[in-house]
Amino acid sequence: MHYIYALKIAIEQLDAVVKELYDRSNNKWPLVILHNKRLRSLLENPFHRKLVEEWMDKGVLYMTPHGSNDDWYWLYAAVKLKCLLVTNDEMRDHIFELLGSNFLQKWKERHQVRYTFVKGNLKLEMPPPYSFVIQESEKGSWHVPIVAKSNNESRQTWLCVTRPSVFKSHDQDLATMGMSEKGHVLCCNSEILKSQ
Repeated sequence: MHYIYALKIAIEQLDAVVKELYDRSNNKWPLVILHNKRLRSLLENPFHRKLVEEWMDKGVLYMTPHGSNDDWYWLYAAVKLKCLLVTNDEMRDHIFELLGSNFLQKWKERHQVRYTFVKGNLKLEMPPPYSFVIQESEKGSWHVPIVAKSNNESRQTWLCVTRPSVFKSHDQDLATMGMSEKGHVLCCNSEILKSQ
């Protein structure tokens, strides 16, 4: 399930995102949360009114009540339903400080879908399949992401550092790997992290 938080997006673009998510999720509609003030302004326009009423009929749209902060609604929905959040909002509002910046940054990295429109065409940037932070594998190897020139996660290079004793215990071929001055095994391979 996807959830959309529409902060400052044209209704036509929001409709394109809704339809794209519907197509990608085997005909399941995403949830769109709008503040009632924004919704009222959309209903004043006949073209927008028809689209909004269509979303209401399909159960796509949720309107937050007057006087409430809609941030709480979309954050709760995304966390509670364990779904992806489609937004370009950086979530720097003071309310998110309550959650702790470390938690929020990790959560955003795994759940936030960003969107852009290039020459009128929607492009969704899905979260990476794994976190781009230093990690230790179950086998005792350390994986360090190397800064890439491209944002293409499939081309991410990782530096893998393994103690020889750990490496030998897993019957790996040390001859194919580099060795540091201190005897640590070094390798660069994006597939290593994916396989663990």
